[in-house]
Amino acid sequence: MEAGKVESSRCPPEELRIRILSFDELRQRALSVYLESVAVPRSIRRQGRDRVRIMRYVLKCERVFQVVAAELGRIARLPRTTSMHPFYAEIANIASHGRFDEIVARAARGVMIVSKLWKEYRERILSSLTPAEAKRLAREFVGRTLSVARRSLRHAELLREAVKALRQTPCIDTESPLVIVAGMPQVGKSTLISRLSTAKPEISPYPFTTKHVILGHMEVDGHRIQLLDTPGLLDRPNSEMNPIERRAAAALRLLRAVTLFLIDPSRDSYYSIDKQLRVLRNVSEIVGVDNLLVVMNKVDKVDEGRLKSVEELVEEAGFQVKYRISALKGWGLGELVRGVVEELRRRGLLA
Repeated sequence: MEAGKVESSRCPPEELRIRILSFDELRQRALSVYLESVAVPRSIRRQGRDRVRIMRYVLKCERVFQVVAAELGRIARLPRTTSMHPFYAEIANIASHGRFDEIVARAARGVMIVSKLWKEYRERILSSLTPAEAKRLAREFVGRTLSVARRSLRHAELLREAVKALRQTPCIDTESPLVIVAGMPQVGKSTLISRLSTAKPEISPYPFTTKHVILGHMEVDGHRIQLLDTPGLLDRPNSEMNPIERRAAAALRLLRAVTLFLIDPSRDSYYSIDKQLRVLRNVSEIVGVDNLLVVMNKVDKVDEGRLKSVEELVEEAGFQVKYRISALKGWGLGELVRGVVEELRRRGLLA
């Protein structure tokens, strides 16, 4: 792929389906192949015992080079974030602390360095006058090669986390209708997603049960609509968000969608109405008020007086509750779906 060209794929790149070795694992593998016996060609054996021993060191070093270059090469061939969809690029940078491209570039430089080392030491070992000299040069080559590998795999654990996060991120069709469900933890986002779509997110009475974005689909009037369940957001700026929250913020900021913001109006809600409204303001600043539908969930748990009181608080904050639902009981979901379809059409996201 050309540098700087943005990937139009709907999924994280296939090249990410690799396992990133730690330096200790790579070192063990390289030393293991170095200690293995090697077969010397018959043509070399005719040149005498010393020549055979020298050639063995050449072949052993070649194996070490192949192991190290292959592992660093797999990393070097990973796509840069500039070639990914911005959403997937952000997921990679969140998990790698912004070092994804740096680590990939370092591995690419490592491949070039060990290739030059191998070319140099192959000639030097072949030119050795004695097996002792060949042995010294071979050990020197292995040591220098592993030193390059250590530097090249600095922060490999961050790259491993980034690859894992990208593999856990669903394939989102950026050209098809998308609805993002947002809100604070424990407002019923996952319950709503499981009610409306094919997704079966984990649901529990504890906050941050949803740690990754989860994608489901629903069919409406022959249209396939994507529903994205996001991790819960807390009332704090992006700089103070944990990686789980930042994934939700990335989806809101970088994916073209209609956003449903769920509010829990119950008196025993996990977070107060004031806190939920502050998060609502933060989300509206990311997606825009016009792209936001405020939905009051868990209406089965509260009386009409409480519902009206919460609606007034929402209006005072500059918003309006568009729908009342109970995802658990299934109340109001038909009206909600019809409203979502209408909003998708209004925004040109659905024909």
